[in-house]
Order: sequence, then structure tokens, then C-alpha cells
Amino acid sequence: MKKHFKIWTLVFLLIGMACSSSDSDDDMNSNPSPTPNPPPSGSTKLKIVYDEFQGSSLAIVGSSVQNLLVAFDRALEGESLNFTVVQDSLPIIMQDDAGSYWNIFGQATDGPNQGKQLESPSSFMGYWFSWGAFYPGLEIYDHTANPPNLGATVSGSDGWSIPRDEVYIGAPKEAIPSIDNPNFVRVKTTKAGDPDNFIDDAEFVVLVMINGTSHVYPHNILNWHEIVNDEIDDSKFALVFCPLTGTSTVWDRNINGSNSTFGVSGFLYNSNVVPYDRTSGSNWSQMLLKSVNGSLEGTNSKNIFAIETTYATARNISSDFQQMTTDTGYSRNYTQNPYGNYPVNSSIMFSVNFDDNRLHAKERVLGVIINGKAKAYRFTSF
Repeated sequence: MKKHFKIWTLVFLLIGMACSSSDSDDDMNSNPSPTPNPPPSGSTKLKIVYDEFQGSSLAIVGSSVQNLLVAFDRALEGESLNFTVVQDSLPIIMQDDAGSYWNIFGQATDGPNQGKQLESPSSFMGYWFSWGAFYPGLEIYDHTANPPNLGATVSGSDGWSIPRDEVYIGAPKEAIPSIDNPNFVRVKTTKAGDPDNFIDDAEFVVLVMINGTSHVYPHNILNWHEIVNDEIDDSKFALVFCPLTGTSTVWDRNINGSNSTFGVSGFLYNSNVVPYDRTSGSNWSQMLLKSVNGSLEGTNSKNIFAIETTYATARNISSDFQQMTTDTGYSRNYTQNPYGNYPVNSSIMFSVNFDDNRLHAKERVLGVIINGKAKAYRFTSF
């Protein structure tokens, strides 16, 4: 192990995060202001932005008040569709020129295109600093400031496709326990509050829908566990969440024909979680969407569409879903964020390759990845 690896115990990491509040005011005064999470008042209208990126024509649909951003490829059977926003009808968000309505999962629910599915590029929400670190110089939609530089060229070393001496140890392996047998409670009405009585409407959740069945995973639980190995029908997947970069991805657990589970390796790269699959022991980069070390190095993750939004909006999207409960088998205070005010201050716990200060470090943006390139979309555009 190289001498410039930094070893941080789990306890030190969590205490450090919780105690970082004393520096938050100075941090906020010396950095661009973050985009606030607006209260549920005023206009809630969705907006569609058409954009071209890496040869794809995209429809980005979002609402700053509803805290919702999703991306779809407009191409369907060789044609590029045009859409009109449908307001106040979640999960329906738009209508095409042929008269079909489309829901937030990219599915046509009626009309000539009923049953058809729009493709979604690899895309997920995350703190700005993480997108700037992993994809130096990435374009920001509707933003004129140029990046300060393009960052250093990243090359692998010592059996990793990323620089091993920049891979930190944030905690011992499996010290942050994944949830491998999640328990759920059914929520059947949009007017119902949290049946587990630990999450508020404005708090964030991740929503996954497969074959009409929806699972909702509160950040309040994910902050403590980072990975949930779950399944819906025959689809086995892992929800990977990184509290340090604010990123949620969902990966198919069938890797090269074999079902695996993922665990928390304890490694961090660019302050981002490095999961490992328990079948091969290979380490993966969440934000690079691929294995970066081990026998599966270079293997891309198979991504499953997921939505990160507030609990209130999730209940408007799906009025009948299964919500993960605090019955995890672990004793944790799920009403408390172990990282304190980290989500809103500008501190970054571990060093990153490239610091892009065009936006506040913790502004949440939607990053779209195509052909290894990324582009960021801000709530201010919606």
C-alpha cells in the first residue's frame, strides 16, 4: 500500500462531517451560491428543453419546484419526436405530435405510440464538484463561463484504470453495511404521509419502477448504508448511493450471466464511493459507471432508469409504491444525517483531481453521459 494512501476510519469520517458546520458560513461566502431547493409554492410547471449532445437529440424535462430532472433521447424508430408539456398530471409529463401521452419513465401510455419506450442516456443527479472532477471541462447547458482549465490527464496505475495513489480509504471494507434484504411497506395514496414516520415531504428519495412495480428508497436510510441490493420480479439490481457526491445510480446485478451483490469497498475516488461486486471482488467507480480494478476491469455497468426527487413528488409520480422501511437490521438514527450540513456547505471531505468553481460545489445538477462525455443541466434552466 502506497505511503500517500490516506486511511480514515468510519468513525472519524462521520464525526468530521457532523462537525464541519462551524466552517460552513465562511465556505458559503467564498464560493458561488448554490441553487436553493425551492419550497412547494408558486409555479410548479414542468419545462422541456431540447438539446443536442454527442450526436443525440435530447429532451430534458424538469421543474425546479418539484425538484425533478430527467433526460430522454427524442429518437423513436428513426424519427425525432416533438413534445408538449402536460402540467399537473404526474406521472404523465408530455404529449407527442401524434397525440400519445408519455410518463416520467419514458413510456407512452396511450394513442398511436402506446407501449413504446424512449431511451434514456446514462444520467443522474449529483453535486457539481463531482461532475467537474470526473469530467473536467464538461459543458453546462445555458452557461457561458469557461472552465478554469481542462484538468490533468488521468491514467491508471498499479492494476487500476484510475490512479491508485488517488484512491483513498474512507472506511474499512464493509464497515458501511449494505442492505441486502430490504423490507418495504406499501403506500397507496398520494395524500398519505410517511408510514414509517421518519421522512418529511421535502426530503429526497430514489424511485425505481420495473414492470409497473415501484420501490422508493429514502436518502435518510441511504446516507447510512450507501448500497441496497434489491429485486423487482426477475430484475435484480443494486442501488448505489454516495453521500459525499450526492449521486444515486441503479445497476443490474447480472454481470456476465452471473448474479452478484455489491458492497461498500471503503475506497473513495474523487470523493466518490467505489463499490465492489462480491462475486469477482472487482472494484467499480460509481460516476465512471464501470469496473476500475480486478478481473472485471473495464466492464461497464448496466444501468437501470431511476428518479431522484423529493418524497412529495415521488408520491405524485406513483400513488401505489413499496417504500423501504427503517427495519434494516441495524441500529441507526434514520432521522439524523450522519454528515451534518455537508449537503449545503462547500467542503469536500476528500481531495479531487480537478476543482471546477464555475458553480457552487454542492449545487445539484443532472449530468448526462454519452460516449464518455458529460453535460450538466441546472435547475435554474427549469
